[in-house]
Amino acid sequence: MTNEAGPEQSGALLTLPRNVFLDGPNEVARPDFDLFRDTLNGHFYPATITALEARPGTKGPRIAAAHLPLTTIGYVRPGTRASVDPGDLAAYHVNVALDGRVVSRCGDQTAVASPRVATVFSPDRHTSLPDWEADAAQLSIKLARTRVEEELGAMLGRPVVTPISFRLAMPVDSGAGARWLSLLNALLAAIGGSAAEGPERRHVELLERALISGLLLSQAHSYADELHAGRTQPAPHRALDRVVEQIEHEPDRPYTVADLAAIAGTSARSLQYAFQERFGLSPMQLVRQVRLDRVHDDLAEGTGTVSEIAAYWGFSNPSRFAQAYRERFKEYPAATLESGRRSRRP
Repeated sequence: MTNEAGPEQSGALLTLPRNVFLDGPNEVARPDFDLFRDTLNGHFYPATITALEARPGTKGPRIAAAHLPLTTIGYVRPGTRASVDPGDLAAYHVNVALDGRVVSRCGDQTAVASPRVATVFSPDRHTSLPDWEADAAQLSIKLARTRVEEELGAMLGRPVVTPISFRLAMPVDSGAGARWLSLLNALLAAIGGSAAEGPERRHVELLERALISGLLLSQAHSYADELHAGRTQPAPHRALDRVVEQIEHEPDRPYTVADLAAIAGTSARSLQYAFQERFGLSPMQLVRQVRLDRVHDDLAEGTGTVSEIAAYWGFSNPSRFAQAYRERFKEYPAATLESGRRSRRP
């Protein structure tokens, strides 16, 4: 593959929410490059990390990381110009630059990470960051290899037998890359300042899986032609019935289209076509409709709050939830809740 270089414009496109990354404690609380090296390796991969300045660490390194069910996400700023060489990775990995520039290599590809260009690394290929600017902050996202390949296998309807080879440079200032960045924003907003439990944990895992499937659909890779191939044989009606029954039975599960394709016993693309032909909507649109119906039922009981009920059923964005609810039921969720409370009064 030919080498690629990303643009060098500045100006972050991803705004971090006030959560564990910005408000949490700095794990490198003193300007100690050895501490920075050990902390970064502890969260991600064993790597050779070298300071490229005579007085390393004097500008204040920062690391704040969260370990989630399927991903590890860390805010990383070296505080001194540095190089990082982890060798061949055992996982898939994405770096999203928030400030500055980071020269990045994976196999025979080279790119410059910047706020407008993320970098996507593939396993079993030599990876290095030979020049990481001192003030260049990145979100480093480690994706579990087995889950990425299982997600792709479910989309294709067959096992993935060789590692996925991603294009290194991923523009995130428009198009599919920008849409993927919005998924990352949603996940960051859901993380909060502590580990999620119960329904919140399910929602975080759903967003992680959406981030993985979104990466597979957004970024060029060695299976992309097959994944985006022309129309395939639609799934039979009995397979669609199984999917609908499952959604109705357990609408609170963190489904992705890959999960539903596995239930149907077909590829994700075939399932999408079959759903569109039979129901006029996608599988995930049906999931959302069923969840909205359950929200409506719970609100009509007149107990709880709108935000609690919406969060339980996986709606984390209040304004988008309210808009979707009004489109379906011709009133806002607060009105349904108030009607339910009135009906419960003696």
